[in-house]
Amino acid sequence: MTEFVPGRARTMSGPMALGAALVLVAGTAGVAQAVPGQVPHGARDTGAFSSTRAFAAPTQARNVPSIPAGTTRGSTPWTTSWTGAWTASPQRLVDSPDFSGTTLRLLMHPTIGGSGLRIRLANTFGDEQQTFTAVNVAVAVSASTAELVPGTSRPVLFGKRATTTVAAGGKTVSDPLDLPVRYGQTLAVDLTVPSAPRTVTGHASANQVSFLARGEHAGEETAEAFDTQLSSWYWLNGLDVGRTASGRGSIVALGDSITDGAYATWNGNRRWTDDLAERLQKLPAQRRHGVLNAGIGGNQVLRYRGDCCGTSESALARLDRDVLAQTDARWAVVVDGINDIGGANPEPEELIEGLRQIAVQSHDAGLKVALATITPYGCDSGCFDPARERNRQTVNEWIRTTDQAQAVLDFDRALRDPKATDHLLPTYDSGDHLHPNTDGYQAMADSIDLRIFR
Repeated sequence: MTEFVPGRARTMSGPMALGAALVLVAGTAGVAQAVPGQVPHGARDTGAFSSTRAFAAPTQARNVPSIPAGTTRGSTPWTTSWTGAWTASPQRLVDSPDFSGTTLRLLMHPTIGGSGLRIRLANTFGDEQQTFTAVNVAVAVSASTAELVPGTSRPVLFGKRATTTVAAGGKTVSDPLDLPVRYGQTLAVDLTVPSAPRTVTGHASANQVSFLARGEHAGEETAEAFDTQLSSWYWLNGLDVGRTASGRGSIVALGDSITDGAYATWNGNRRWTDDLAERLQKLPAQRRHGVLNAGIGGNQVLRYRGDCCGTSESALARLDRDVLAQTDARWAVVVDGINDIGGANPEPEELIEGLRQIAVQSHDAGLKVALATITPYGCDSGCFDPARERNRQTVNEWIRTTDQAQAVLDFDRALRDPKATDHLLPTYDSGDHLHPNTDGYQAMADSIDLRIFR
């Protein structure tokens, strides 16, 4: 079996993580009070805390009109509304495999279940339109195999047609499909590609295996034809599920490689956002949210990045597309800024203004905002110098005290070594002194007081 790994998608060192401001945005009125310093039940006592502030609630989140429940058009069921269950932020990927005449089997892990589903495909960075002659969805046997659970395979239609063409720079949303989705499943989305350029839209670092077969194999239950492994997602932009009457919408996490899950367990779905989704699933149904991961390795708040982990538009530039346009988004979680300091190292006031703009624009779109502190990046040599560390502390002080957000997630306090606060706690260090390991991601999720999402 062969494997294709795009350049630098799986190995990351130096300041390519994210660690700064976490923005949670929701459209529901009212904010629950959270007690600083109180660790949620079941969480490890890391000394971290989430604080909730008095803040005017933004307007109700946008609700896309839909067909009334119980009605059908042809044989396709419709639901009253949708919630985002999974996403991958699009990037421009150059020197991709030759996908002409192939079928991709892309695996993903929905963060919430629902009564049905629809698929979103994106050609955001395509220079020409992209056609798919067949799209299929099924439940995979596991997160590490191309084999499908027998009897779960379904064709995905677009305007009742099996073939869909996505315009250059555009996206498309499938017809609703009556395949129930359950949290904990791994879904497989097949895309049959008649022809494609070598520069395509995708997400470089999936931290999850997917598969490629030569020829038309959409919907085949066996894994035999899928003999090439992929480490990126291509064209697949999102999964929405039918929202129940008690549904609470989705939380969107905007960030860099720390949100993208660098160094988390391969095929394990152990990013901090996955760990947060698991905690939310243990709550009563009326308090559960989908959790959408909009992290991109190397991302910065202020500037475009093209030298790491695929291309990366700034958080400000991609905010509308990757956060505000998400289905039923109630909270946007933006964890970003560490790469700004590790790169051009702008004046703290410039980075603070970028974070403030994310908060203002998110509020204007009907979302609530929470800011996350920038995590440590200290070591004996090659990490933040004293000037960069001072800037990190300045930005973090603003995040902890500003009135621009409803909540603060203090990921700095959750991960730092109490004996050397500019370093990650060794237990949570992946080894590069920048990215957390799997235990560190769990600590980040455990530090969040879930009452802020009420």
